[in-house]
Amino acid sequence: MLVTDTSWAEFHPVRRALADPYQAWRCVGWTSETMNFLIVASPGARSHVQLPDGWLVGGPEALLEATAQMEKGSFSVYVVGRATDDGNVSFDQVTGIWRERNQMGDVPSFWYAIGGGEPQPCSRFRRRSEALPELVSELIIDARAVSPQVNR
Repeated sequence: MLVTDTSWAEFHPVRRALADPYQAWRCVGWTSETMNFLIVASPGARSHVQLPDGWLVGGPEALLEATAQMEKGSFSVYVVGRATDDGNVSFDQVTGIWRERNQMGDVPSFWYAIGGGEPQPCSRFRRRSEALPELVSELIIDARAVSPQVNR
């Protein structure tokens, strides 16, 4: 989840105007109950002057919503890793997003993969078991994301 404080809003009127129609913030924070993602647009996708260079999005639902408005191949996605005990955070390139086919409850469970590896749960509350659940592809960013254990 992304968080901010009203005192972190951009106070300079010219900078606020440059960001219009977006709201300009000098600082945002995040919590890691769900994975957060950084979407980076390619230079060709930023042909419109007002588009930002990238977006920090909270959770897989927000990632899917934001990328649905973008042309395939015009962006890359990085997962903001969970902080380690020494305070380090990694940014790994995401190759795909999946949803569990057989949901338990009303809230969908999403998974992501990096570098062609096995999908990992997007929620820290969802523990990885021995058997990978049946997954349905929601977003393929890189061909390396396709795994024989994952349904398209």
